[in-house]
Amino acid sequence: MLTREEIVNAYVALLGREPESEAVISSHRSAHESAAALIASLRGSEEYRLRQEAATRPVDRAEAPRTFTRDQLIKIYHDLLRRKPGNEEVIASQLAAHRTSEEFENSVRESEEFQAIQTFSKKRKIQLLEVDAEVACIHRLWEAKSEDYDRALSDFWLDIQPTAAAPESEEYMRWVMDTYAQIANRPSYNVSSEETDYDLESYTRKPVPYAGGNAKAIGNMLMALGHVIHAMDLRPGSTVLEFGFGWGNTTVQLAMSGYKVTGIDIAPNFVEMVRRRTKALDLEAELRVGSFFDAETIDQQFDAVLFFECFHHCEDHVRLLKAIPKILKPGGKLVLAGETINNALPYPWGINPDSQAIYCIRQFGWLELSFRENYILDLLDELGWDVEKHDFHNAMGVTYIATRKRL
Repeated sequence: MLTREEIVNAYVALLGREPESEAVISSHRSAHESAAALIASLRGSEEYRLRQEAATRPVDRAEAPRTFTRDQLIKIYHDLLRRKPGNEEVIASQLAAHRTSEEFENSVRESEEFQAIQTFSKKRKIQLLEVDAEVACIHRLWEAKSEDYDRALSDFWLDIQPTAAAPESEEYMRWVMDTYAQIANRPSYNVSSEETDYDLESYTRKPVPYAGGNAKAIGNMLMALGHVIHAMDLRPGSTVLEFGFGWGNTTVQLAMSGYKVTGIDIAPNFVEMVRRRTKALDLEAELRVGSFFDAETIDQQFDAVLFFECFHHCEDHVRLLKAIPKILKPGGKLVLAGETINNALPYPWGINPDSQAIYCIRQFGWLELSFRENYILDLLDELGWDVEKHDFHNAMGVTYIATRKRL
């Protein structure tokens, strides 16, 4: 398999820039078996052809001036690739390689990244009437402890037809929750569905993912926690409010790192389990039962508010984001980590159509949402946040660190 370094080097050598994102790197790893195949693909791209033409074109003083602007470039990224350009170097290289917005748009439409997001997934597409049979199959594999269980969890995606309503409207919200109700086969969503029943004693000793014994899952989790703590870059003794801590792996690592942790989770058994885990390690953490919307009534301020793999379970993420500023200290950080951000999503935000999410909705009644990156970044910008994106080539995704804009 191609290494990340080989892909980056090929881009720099042939296109004069690095790949736009980790998603692009991953797509090349899947599409090309060797460096030679990647190089041949890049040499056949419109961007490479235009760079070669620009390099060999004789200077013509009468040539029409360039009309391609930075704003046009950013808009094309937003509209076609559903994200922002990677950095200022990418912007500069693209402006240098293309004379007009039309020329750049054509190049983007021919790119592998654009083609990859024309459909949500290359997996099997199923319809709502097929959900019961798929979920039953996955559950049988789980009960049998079959090696095919993990494969089945990532085997399909549900074809959910988008709505024409504006993503910030009440109509859009009703569409999302009605879709959830259809998939979950429940009249409506209840936050109590997020609670998980398990054996407290055994899972206190060995919580998820350790309980499953899957080396890749354990390694991914440990790397992701390290990435989040590194990206947060907090001073020793900083105060952290963690919502939806679940099994408590993040909570334990934060407390061991010397941070003063307050944790809120909807499930009493999770709160009790993590209390036992921290006590066994002689760590201090203030843990209690509560919901995301406790953010509206908390009378304390923190250096950071952390959501690790849980923000996508909130039924009103806009309301939640609006509540965060008052519980952050000046200069404090909002951290969204390991969230279900997917630019191939057929709508700006809504029910996650991936197979594991559909299984969890139908089997447990959990709310599983997903977001396009441009939607969540535009929303944060509108609500007064500056966002720094920290890429991590790992199954847990990326980390977004947001701070309040200076007035």
